[in-house]
Amino acid sequence: MSGIAVARDLGTPLHHQIYLVLADGIATGRYGAGELLPTEEQLTRLFNVSRITVRRAMASLQSAGLIERGAGRRTTVKPLGRPLRMPMASVMSNIAAYGAETVAQVVEFGYGPAPVFLRGRLWDAADKPVQRAVRIRSQDGVPVMHLTSYVPETLGCTFTEAELDRIPMFQLLARAGASIAAGEQIVSATLAEPVVARRLDVKVGAALIDLRTMMLDQNGRAVEYVEMLAVPNRLSLHFELGADQLGSVGNQTKPIRSSS
Repeated sequence: MSGIAVARDLGTPLHHQIYLVLADGIATGRYGAGELLPTEEQLTRLFNVSRITVRRAMASLQSAGLIERGAGRRTTVKPLGRPLRMPMASVMSNIAAYGAETVAQVVEFGYGPAPVFLRGRLWDAADKPVQRAVRIRSQDGVPVMHLTSYVPETLGCTFTEAELDRIPMFQLLARAGASIAAGEQIVSATLAEPVVARRLDVKVGAALIDLRTMMLDQNGRAVEYVEMLAVPNRLSLHFELGADQLGSVGNQTKPIRSSS
């Protein structure tokens, strides 16, 4: 494992920063349900901190109900909730809405192996590279959301980083022959870890909306996985339920201007 830097000049306790990084790893599936977390000794080397700092972070994870610990056995990840299914027409209208009202900036772009939790889910990613891109979407110069997307290399190689800066991903995928036709979303909340906090201009540990979507194309292939972290007072989520919608959930996302 390579080292992960914690910021000692942020004023945020080191154990809380470690908690945020590990909690994000659990939320994103990098550490799957039932999977072993690194040992305390491994974590002290990974974060370059003392063991007592790691133990405080692990205690916070246990208090949050994210891990299971017991005497004489390794720490494992607890199962997360079931995904929330939503009509795809609503999802696509949301994507188009915030794409039209915000400006994207690509801050990371490259290719490599898919994260373990995606290798059996994302099309053509089991043994081939995937494109990973990180974008910040802003409105009137204020960062609204942090987007991390993964797409198969076969599709990713059809567009450039410069194109992703100005053209929504779903349009680029459609151009490559993979029109989005279905999907699955998980909506929850998380806390801003140091890198995301800096990019969204919020404090470390600030509450964020956490929206994760797996997109399927017209052939039923999972062609994009995107993780969206958004500042609550800059993005509103609206859910509507009616008597004739007992089996479905419709949602809308709309960037809103910051009051600051």
